[in-house]
Amino acid sequence: MWGNGKPLRPDNEYRKKAETYKRAWKPYEQKILTGMTDTIDLSFNQNTIDVYIAPWVYAFSDPMVIGVIFDPDWFIDILTHELIHRLLTDNTAVPTELLLIPHWEKLFGRQQNWNTLIHIPVHATHKAIYLDVLKEPIRLKRDIEKHEKHNNKDYLAAWDYIEDKNYKQIINQLKEMYSELKN
Repeated sequence: MWGNGKPLRPDNEYRKKAETYKRAWKPYEQKILTGMTDTIDLSFNQNTIDVYIAPWVYAFSDPMVIGVIFDPDWFIDILTHELIHRLLTDNTAVPTELLLIPHWEKLFGRQQNWNTLIHIPVHATHKAIYLDVLKEPIRLKRDIEKHEKHNNKDYLAAWDYIEDKNYKQIINQLKEMYSELKN
């Protein structure tokens, strides 16, 4: 378990880290959120998403929790990743209780394991953010290299799928799927 036996840092250190993250996110916030919703033609179900930071965790999207282990520039990419998860699963197009896995399996193949399957739409959207919205391909390269370094096979399989099938094609498939489910 992460943090096992490690003492918590003083509260003011976590507050400083949260402020550092806020300052790093602010210049990107509107561009990323608008780019994300425009890219896949979805709107967030919630107009405010609280983001918590915590020790000894990496990140997850519901509730939105990001670990305090990231430098501020990485925080931007991690938060974007988690927000894409949230947008894909909690949006105004489909009910939140709708099981999307069968629909994603139909699009991307039943042979994908669960973790790879849920990251194909996330990574395709994130690639569009990196390249088409932010125009920062170095972020994409850094993201993939991080997964290679940590031998994260499921994430790498999702990236390989995206390279093979083209992220714009995947995004178009997603848009069609959500449009059909909306009706």
